[in-house]
Amino acid sequence: MVKEQAVEQLVQQVRDYADGRAKDVARNAETPRLAALLLQKYGRGVIDAVATIYGSPRAADAIGRALDEETVRIDPDWREHDRERWAGRPADVVAKG
Repeated sequence: MVKEQAVEQLVQQVRDYADGRAKDVARNAETPRLAALLLQKYGRGVIDAVATIYGSPRAADAIGRALDEETVRIDPDWREHDRERWAGRPADVVAKG
């Protein structure tokens, strides 16, 4: 039961972080593209830590699902923006505008 509780708390932590990014987007402090990138980087760190602690990447599945849901909420086009970022050499966060 301890593992499930830990994962549940970390899902909430990712959602809380996403709320902060969404607020920054709403007040024009960040673009949705940047906020989504920051959220993905944060969430990947949480996922990697859980996978390491519990010895299985499957242990973090619920966190990964929440991360994707929250990222789409902030930037519905995040997957395309991520592809664009990696298509450039070197990869960058500069958006065409």
